[in-house]
Amino acid sequence: MREEFDVAVVGAGPAGTSAAYVLASSGVSVAIVEKAQLPRYKTCGGGLLHRAVRSLPVGISPVIEREFRSVQMILSPRLRFEVHRPSPIVTMTMRDALDHLLVEAAAGKGATVLQARAVTDLRTTSDRVELKTDAGAIAAKFVIAADGAGSTIAKLAGFGDGRFMVPALECEIEVSPESFEQHATTARFDFDRIPFGYAWVFPKRSHLSVGALSLKPEAVKLHEVLDDYLRRLSIRPLTIHRHGYVIPLSPRSDGFARSRVLLSGDAAGFADPVTAEGITFAVGSGQLAARAIVEGKLQALVVEKTYEQLVEQFILPELRIARRLAKLLYFHPTARDAIFAMFGPRLTEAMTRIVTGESTYNETVPQIVIPRYSEGSRTHCGTEIPRGTAG
Repeated sequence: MREEFDVAVVGAGPAGTSAAYVLASSGVSVAIVEKAQLPRYKTCGGGLLHRAVRSLPVGISPVIEREFRSVQMILSPRLRFEVHRPSPIVTMTMRDALDHLLVEAAAGKGATVLQARAVTDLRTTSDRVELKTDAGAIAAKFVIAADGAGSTIAKLAGFGDGRFMVPALECEIEVSPESFEQHATTARFDFDRIPFGYAWVFPKRSHLSVGALSLKPEAVKLHEVLDDYLRRLSIRPLTIHRHGYVIPLSPRSDGFARSRVLLSGDAAGFADPVTAEGITFAVGSGQLAARAIVEGKLQALVVEKTYEQLVEQFILPELRIARRLAKLLYFHPTARDAIFAMFGPRLTEAMTRIVTGESTYNETVPQIVIPRYSEGSRTHCGTEIPRGTAG
């Protein structure tokens, strides 16, 4: 037996569930196809920037572990900044709970949830896409790939890659009550502990999420660097669970829609190059994919063209500017520290406006940083974030 839908969304993360929510709300028959049994653990720091919270289709109060209205940004022992807001800047969740909440919200609008179904093959015909799964076949007029950085759907559909992938290491750590209290009052980002990257401490309800990533992976041994970070902060784990993953910090090089398949989120390469946060543009791209299908009235060429145009209008300009700022932050530490020594409070306030959704990279960054310092990356550093289609 083959199950048939207008749209099959592969992946039950924020990109897929946001797409399914919009489609189901518009009367489009849609299935969320997830390889795992829900709820399932998802490797992620779990810190939701407020701009991401604002973009989600439903409120997330049932799954909030902790909220922070102040955040620390540490560039060196003498360059430490803290910003404050009356509303949360970063909201802490566990991704299994968050994703399950979003799945249930989409199901409440009429989406069908097909869990424990791994896609093993894909075939495109003139009027549909047929998915073979380990629990039966699924046919749909369109497929939205929301299956993460290692996207099986993108591979099966023949998309090229070209994304710049960076490694990250995230640890869920139990500590003593005294140690937890020392770190429970704020979220912190340390840019001076990891070469070409940053480390973080995200306090959850009763444990710490601590992690690190580097934009120049050949120069860093993340496990060793993270152990040193824990020692420097006097974090002594009672238990520790380490999870490695990769983050795509540039988009795919050959587009995001073809043969009735639309790529979203990490499958497309839409993580923010500055923060390495992917949920904001995952949600945005899922919603844009759904919008293209609805506005295109399920006509393949119209839908694909509309989606590419929407991505170019709303996502790629932000990633281009963010990429230039990321060069400064990660590959020019001397210039970065000099700028922050002069304008630190102003710059951290500007970045806070971006991550809370009060402003955007395009509105903020070109006037304060980029013209003066970004153009010499190849001369001074010898490397840069690959351009992909965000260049």
